[in-house]
Amino acid sequence: MKRLPRLVHASLLAALVVGAPAGLFAQEDQEAAKAEEAPKAPVEIPETLSGRPAAFNDFARLPYSQLLRIAQSDSKAKADATSYKLRIQSRNPSVKPKDIELFLDVKDKPLYLPVDNDGFLEVPHTAVLVAANPDLISNQPRGSLNIFVQLEVPKVSPPAIKDGKVTYQELFRPLVEIQTEMRKVDPTFGLSSSQQQFVLEIETGEQPIKITRAFGARTYRPNSRGKVYMIMESYLYEENPQVEIPDDAKMNVIPASPEEIEEIRSR
Repeated sequence: MKRLPRLVHASLLAALVVGAPAGLFAQEDQEAAKAEEAPKAPVEIPETLSGRPAAFNDFARLPYSQLLRIAQSDSKAKADATSYKLRIQSRNPSVKPKDIELFLDVKDKPLYLPVDNDGFLEVPHTAVLVAANPDLISNQPRGSLNIFVQLEVPKVSPPAIKDGKVTYQELFRPLVEIQTEMRKVDPTFGLSSSQQQFVLEIETGEQPIKITRAFGARTYRPNSRGKVYMIMESYLYEENPQVEIPDDAKMNVIPASPEEIEEIRSR
C-alpha cells in the first residue's frame, strides 16, 4: 500500500503586543483609565469559508487538489470517477476512526465526509469542487493524521523450492516483484527506514530456516506461532546464497511498519 503525505499543516499569524515606554505622564494614565471604563465594541471572530470558527485552522487540513492527487495515484482510479475511496487514520493509537470528523470547507456550508469504523471515506469528485479547491479539515490536531489510498497487491507465484533448498534471490522474488509494482505508483516506496516496507512471513512450524554463506551460516528460528519473518538484505541478495527451507512452508509477502521492521531486525 502507499504511504501518503500526512495532512498539510495550516499556520495562524500571532498578533504582536507592543509595550509602552516607562515613565508615562499622569494625564496619560487618567486617559487610559477612562478608555478602559468605556464599553468595548464586540470583536468579530473571523471564520472559515464555510462559516466555521477560525479555531478550525488549528486542525489538520489538506487542499482538495492534493486529496485528488492521492486518490488518483491508484493506477486503477478513473480520472472521471464521481468519487474516490480513501482511508484515514490517526498516528495516536487512542484515536479511533469514529473519533475523526472531516469536512470540505466549501463556501457558506461545510460538506461533511463521514468516516466509517474502518477509517474509510468517500471523496466526491465534481467540477465545482475542483474549481473551488476547498481544504479538507479535520477535528484532529495538525500533523496527527495519515490519509492514503489502498492499492491492490499484484498476484505473484511462490518461489520454486526443490528438495528443501532455494536461492536467496528466488526466495525473495515475490517480494521484489510486488515492490517493483508499488514503485510504479510511488518511486520512493520502501527506500526510507521511516517508511513501510514488505517482509516475508514464512510458516515453517518448528523447523528453522538456514542461510549458508561462504563466511558462515545464519539460522532463523520460528516464533511461538511457528512463523519466521525475513527482511530482504541487499548484500545477501547480491551474494545470492543457498537457503534451506521446508518444501511445504507457507509464505506471504506482508507490509510492515518501521517499528515492526526494527523489531524483526532485533531478533
